[in-house]
Amino acid sequence: MKKTSVILLLVITAMLSLSAGAFAASNLTEIKAYLNSGINFRLDGKPWRPLDDKGKEVLPITYNGTTYLPLRAIANAFNIPITWEGSTQTVGMRESSNLTLYSKEVKVDNWSEKFYDVIDKKQLVFGNHQYDGAYAFTAENVGLGWYDGSPNLKLNFGKKYNNLHLIVYSPSSMKIRVLNGNNQQLAEETSLEADRVTELDVDLQGSQYALVSAYDAANQAEKPLLYILKDSYVTTAAISASQE
Repeated sequence: MKKTSVILLLVITAMLSLSAGAFAASNLTEIKAYLNSGINFRLDGKPWRPLDDKGKEVLPITYNGTTYLPLRAIANAFNIPITWEGSTQTVGMRESSNLTLYSKEVKVDNWSEKFYDVIDKKQLVFGNHQYDGAYAFTAENVGLGWYDGSPNLKLNFGKKYNNLHLIVYSPSSMKIRVLNGNNQQLAEETSLEADRVTELDVDLQGSQYALVSAYDAANQAEKPLLYILKDSYVTTAAISASQE
């Protein structure tokens, strides 16, 4: 299905999953449609069943030769946050104040010997948990410590946010620090244990950028990789661009 078709489907099917009060509106037109249990679905090449928020399977609707699914099922499948504002009868998409690193709004840059945008899921099983994406870059050797231009990953969130929930994996012990776009340190230096996923919250103080820098704490000959998992996210409503 073309991208434009998917967007149109999301917009149209919004009417099919609203609260009961919406059906009393005068701008609705009654139609005759059918629940179609004979349609099967694949997502990313694998069998997929549309589910509601309670995990119950929902059936597609066939109307005039077109197949429709509830907006909620589609949004969940494509990780699209949606909201419903009853007072204005408005469906909001991608308006959540939480922004993960999977979002196309987040831009990344790096300064390191090696950098990878890891999407091979076989490489992303950490702590018996399957992750779907990560940015990986080489840490510096401990002998050099911190210096201007230390290996880093720079995240541009597109807007100013207040908090960053950072999820990282380190195959060996290392230390990291987080700075803003002005190279001001936002959090204390954090020590990471080998072969563990670490989560930490960083006060962004209204920054649009976060720079994660790392160095190897074990002084290994081969510089290890630090994985910034894309499940990391920024929270709270974006701050107005006029605010500093």
